[in-house]
Amino acid sequence: MTTNSPLSSLPPEQLAAFIKKLEREKAKRTSENLLASYYPDEGPLSRQFYPKHMAFFAAGKVHREPAAIAANRVGKTETIGGYEGTLHLTGEYPSWWPGRTWDRPINMLCGGDNASTTRDIIVKKLLGPPEARGTGLIPKRCIEDLRPYTGVPGHIDYAMIRNVNGGHSTLQFRSYDQGRIAWQGTERDIIWLDEEPPMEIYTEALLRLMTTKGMLMATFTPLKGMTDVAMQFMPHLAPA
Repeated sequence: MTTNSPLSSLPPEQLAAFIKKLEREKAKRTSENLLASYYPDEGPLSRQFYPKHMAFFAAGKVHREPAAIAANRVGKTETIGGYEGTLHLTGEYPSWWPGRTWDRPINMLCGGDNASTTRDIIVKKLLGPPEARGTGLIPKRCIEDLRPYTGVPGHIDYAMIRNVNGGHSTLQFRSYDQGRIAWQGTERDIIWLDEEPPMEIYTEALLRLMTTKGMLMATFTPLKGMTDVAMQFMPHLAPA
């Protein structure tokens, strides 16, 4: 701080209060733009240390159904599915991005096992908790509208997300326990399945992508063993 700064004339207690205010504002802005902190160029969290994540992102450029099948608690939801989904919704791709891109707003549907887990995991990762919307992966400045999910406190039915190309992307949430009918209807650009779905949900999701030539992202731990869905991605392990 230079001696001719207006702050230099403040009493010590006022200066301390001002600095604390600046720190709070900085923390608030950081929490509302979490996306910017992911995969930096340098440092202990730089993207060079996440080769499998980078491989997943790159796969979306050449494959219609990229999947991250891995153990629990390794970041599948947040640092893979949630991160990529946010880039497509907002159109704010980093310069290093190796994957597929859209140059327009998109229509994205995502979901998990049931309404409660979808709310507590996917909605929270993307939008933040009910008491702090905008502190998830989607920057607060991009969240235009949220419609509550009827019958499940704190859950979201759909959100409108501002896209850098103009207009708004649509983000909608469903769950597997609603059955196949709930996943029917509107065509989609992207469907994100977090945790392994029943085969009927998986096939319905593919149908919603046919006319758009869209992408299905799957992130799950194969807790049910070598199911039909798991075998979609590991045909080489099928019995002879």
